[in-house]
Amino acid sequence: MSAELRRNPLSGKWTLITPARAARPSDMADAPVAGNPPACPFCPGNEGFTPPEVDSLRPPGAATRDTPGWLVRVVPNKYPAFAAPHGAHEVIVHSPRHDVDVHRLTLPEVTDVLTMYQRRIAANCAAGAQAVTVILNHGREAGASLAHPHSQLFASPVVPPLLRAERRRFTRYAGEHGRCLLCDLIEAERRDGERLVIDGEFVAFTPPASRFAFELWLAPAQHEEDFGRAAAPRLAAALQRALRAVTGATGGAAFNYWLHTVPCGGDRSFHWHLEIAPRTAFLAGFELATDVTLNIVEPRAAAARLREQLPPA
Repeated sequence: MSAELRRNPLSGKWTLITPARAARPSDMADAPVAGNPPACPFCPGNEGFTPPEVDSLRPPGAATRDTPGWLVRVVPNKYPAFAAPHGAHEVIVHSPRHDVDVHRLTLPEVTDVLTMYQRRIAANCAAGAQAVTVILNHGREAGASLAHPHSQLFASPVVPPLLRAERRRFTRYAGEHGRCLLCDLIEAERRDGERLVIDGEFVAFTPPASRFAFELWLAPAQHEEDFGRAAAPRLAAALQRALRAVTGATGGAAFNYWLHTVPCGGDRSFHWHLEIAPRTAFLAGFELATDVTLNIVEPRAAAARLREQLPPA
């Protein structure tokens, strides 16, 4: 059975039914492995274990596609949530190194990962997607099934409900106030200062209504709707500092992050942002029944702890 989008007639929420993904492999139960284990499909030399690559970054003069020598490699997900012609589901392998998580990569390596995000978002929008979402699952509790660090890209045939709701609020706020909702929120956080963790070209803060303990949002300080316009090297430095602060503050807890950029086709009222969600607790009955999240760490206290763990710029 192929993946199928279904809508709850009572709540209006969407569910993606994907039975084929039950067969995807997992190595997350294994002990950490130094170096490149022979069974990992994302390690160099094992390119034949994945579908043919759709994109890669390679140094000048490196070998051709589907061979070792790549810096970042992109392949179709073997167990896709979306597949052509209705969308795409891609895996972005961050580096050839099996045991180096994104927050421990070098700054040029993080820059390469973000550059590839930009390339693949643009390519999938050009191919007809309605929206493109990039996510990272770090750790088994965050949903990772393979240990080799990688992100996933979902090019969807509809604008996902959360992104659609955000776009609607951006549009309404711009119509009522003539300004950007997130720009005003960033300005307020800068004035208050207590939830601010990183300030500069890119700003990171703990949102007032954080759903997760130590949740952190990262966004450009100046209005920018399209992630593709971000300066990847400077963003890489801010993202690396933010992730290291989260890792330190949570004792190395699993985390997710996701990128919300403007839906394909554009919307000048939108302001792209990346949300980092540490997984220090599990959703329980109240959250599932009410769609209201319980968070036991006040965002100001979380920001103070994150600032303590923030590496120098």
